Amino acid sequence: MKIILIGYRATGKTTVGHLLADKIGIPFVDTDRLIEEAAGMTVGDVIQSEGWEKFRDRETQAVLSLREMGVCIVATGGGAIVRSVNTDTLKKEGILIYLKARSADIVGRLRLDEQRERTRPRFTSAGLEAETIAVLNERIPLYETLADYTADTSDKSPPRVADEIYEHLLETGVVAEINSLKKVNR
Repeated sequence: MKIILIGYRATGKTTVGHLLADKIGIPFVDTDRLIEEAAGMTVGDVIQSEGWEKFRDRETQAVLSLREMGVCIVATGGGAIVRSVNTDTLKKEGILIYLKARSADIVGRLRLDEQRERTRPRFTSAGLEAETIAVLNERIPLYETLADYTADTSDKSPPRVADEIYEHLLETGVVAEINSLKKVNR
């Protein structure tokens, strides 16, 4: 069983994923880090040197590799849901938690990343706000359809979001199931 975080870039998947993994006491996996380890370069360098299609191929390989892993928290790339092979695999592997945020919040977070020189690769030549809105309009229906639970990260700290997700997982018996799996695998 895996708890899989989906959502657009800059919604907090990696940060919340780490917090949730610590809270539950299970490993954390980031599909972007799996891609980087396999490629020997950053996601941005993969996209720049190989293009978006090759990056999506590498992303699919990262998603498929989750089948070999045990109980963990997984942060996916924002576009992992654009390929049906990925969504089929993710649904089979665990519970999907959609982290959403208002487009203005996402744009603000992405601008902060740019100031910290952690610029994420762009999808189009459009401005950041126009690009974000356009891609969100395409992806939000996918995120909403796939999600077993949705957590809004707007105006919330990552620890608060992690706490809300944890409470949901407690209420639905997922934490108990994970704890029993951890005992079996010791």
